[in-house]
Amino acid sequence: MTRAKVLGTVFLTSVVLAACEGTIGAGAIANGAGATAPADGSTTATDGKLNVDKGPGVFGDGVTIHLVKVIDGAGVVSFGVPVPPGINLADVSSIRVTRQGTGTVIAAKIKETTATRDAKGARTGVQSILIQFDAAEIEGSQADVTIVWRSTEGAAPSSDLTAFKTESISGSSGEVVKTSVRTIKASGGTNSLVETSQGTKTLFTAREPRVLATYPDGFLAQTGILGHQVTVSEAAKPERAGLTYLSKAISNFTKSAMYNDGYALNPDPESVVDPVADYEGWLYDRCATYLVAYTHTNDSSTLREAFRTCSYYASKINLSGSNKGIFSGKPDPDSKYSHLRGLYVYYVLTGDESALAAGTAIADLWLSDPDFATPYAAGHIRGKDKLWTERLLGTSLEGLYYGAFLTGDVKYLTQFSKMFETAYRHITGDAAALAVINPGIAKAFPPQNCFIHTAEQQSEGNADQPWCSTWMSELTIDALLHYQDLTGDDRVDEVFIRLARYLLDVGSSFMKGDILRDTFLAPSVCDSVSDGEDRRMLVPLYGSGIGADGKRQWFGEYDDFEHCSDATALTAAALRALKHQGSYDKNAVGPFKSEGASFLQLHHEFASCASRTFDSQTRARRDPSAWTSKDLAAGVSDPAGFIKTNKIGYPKYNLAPMRKYSWWFNVSMLQFGLLSEAGIEVPSLTPGAIQPNGKTCK
Repeated sequence: MTRAKVLGTVFLTSVVLAACEGTIGAGAIANGAGATAPADGSTTATDGKLNVDKGPGVFGDGVTIHLVKVIDGAGVVSFGVPVPPGINLADVSSIRVTRQGTGTVIAAKIKETTATRDAKGARTGVQSILIQFDAAEIEGSQADVTIVWRSTEGAAPSSDLTAFKTESISGSSGEVVKTSVRTIKASGGTNSLVETSQGTKTLFTAREPRVLATYPDGFLAQTGILGHQVTVSEAAKPERAGLTYLSKAISNFTKSAMYNDGYALNPDPESVVDPVADYEGWLYDRCATYLVAYTHTNDSSTLREAFRTCSYYASKINLSGSNKGIFSGKPDPDSKYSHLRGLYVYYVLTGDESALAAGTAIADLWLSDPDFATPYAAGHIRGKDKLWTERLLGTSLEGLYYGAFLTGDVKYLTQFSKMFETAYRHITGDAAALAVINPGIAKAFPPQNCFIHTAEQQSEGNADQPWCSTWMSELTIDALLHYQDLTGDDRVDEVFIRLARYLLDVGSSFMKGDILRDTFLAPSVCDSVSDGEDRRMLVPLYGSGIGADGKRQWFGEYDDFEHCSDATALTAAALRALKHQGSYDKNAVGPFKSEGASFLQLHHEFASCASRTFDSQTRARRDPSAWTSKDLAAGVSDPAGFIKTNKIGYPKYNLAPMRKYSWWFNVSMLQFGLLSEAGIEVPSLTPGAIQPNGKTCK
């Protein structure tokens, strides 16, 4: 079934793109993770035109971990700690665990779980560690311990650790939702909502540590384990005030995703959606998204949710057979559900061996995948009528990159490099290069700033229709940034710049009531603040491309505004790339004095669209406390129907379909760190810089 519709074509005057040469740099980031700005917002080093901090910040000597007993019966405290960049530990022998306040060394066992690596994949040091000690060291229900990176006090730690699934370490943990059936009671002239029965609904059962370890605010962001992340306080700084909507949104929508809106929920299946039955919520890596949310908000309930989610997801990955590496929660095998980023970080934070096994299976899937990854690594798409999507590109690159660090096996990194070589040629190559990458296309499409393929290959149309889905391309950002940090390959910058150029020229249109058939540089309607909710906004198109005849083909969808958040990740990565290249202030584009200025305005447009989208999906009236006696009067005669119609007691922040929680936030949260690193300020959002030629706009 085809999702997109062909709505028309418009002539595009310029489609000639120049291929660029790239070189692999000799430098490598030891921890293989993106850098983040220091906690005070200062800059300590420069990399090209970027403000880059490669050090541990305030965690240079150690880090204090807060421990809380959350499930009875703990015999062993067990938790993982990623080592911040710049610590440079050859092994774990110098690490000590001390009791906060006294400095007494605790007899702990410590082992390396993942290693830092050089550009060729060879081990260079310790990237993360797993720590265990007797739970009797915790007096009462909670305690603080400090991990000291270098110490000669006490004995060196041993490495004979206990398995995560041992009952003394972890316990069964249900995903339990509090529910309540309500009715409307009229008494003495007053109408009120009354809970007639309360209950719980268990959605799935997983495992989590009996003793929860939480990290200081900003620690996980500083380690770079999830890329260029920042905290709520960092996101709230004046130079980023225009983007605080995103920080608030991930906090609010995460609460609804966890069914934790502050009131018992209506038990209606449309209110409490079962993620086991409605499996699509696992698309775009739900495990990673909760970990990103915790890193940003530092909310311990979100970390527990992440652990349960990741544990359950790991348990549903097939470990053998023809479907090895495939998520079994979806009835028909589908490799686009095989995500490794979240499982990798979950393994680092818990040492859960099931995540290691599941992650290895996923990495193996992408290493030998005959349908997508293997032919692409060999330099071409499998065939003119075979499935090829940017989503699969992002998911496979992620699986291979994290597979290398999870297992320590360089073969995954080698395969990643081969796939990147093809992807780079795909987006920068001339007609001859494209003919090799996508052989057998009867009417070849001209080179363009995207991973051009056919609508048939996207399972969305015909073989003569050009197709690029740029918001799907944002799924490549995290893995490519890590790869660039590891290898110094500056061609990654060119990929992001090309994708932003495509968004600017071809891959976006304005929307006003419906999607229009214009472009960012040539809007067809005026921008006017007085239009209110009907004010125009720029949206990334689900599909588009330049056909063999040189004309733009347009496959817009009514709900493309739901992907504006995705698009901001791409524009942020492109802005950072321009700064890295030193070309931000060069090359005038349309009315803009430089390409950097055009990309920045593109970012403003998509961010404004994303902010409005989050506002439109906020449903304050679903909160039972929002209803007054007067409001409820209309429902006295039919309370059940009135409550269902108005969705009273449903989650306040709308997340239908479930998969959009991850497509909204999984990658877009990188933009704070990327823009900070690039020195780009967004103190407020200012859409509407371009008006239609020949029109008088008010």
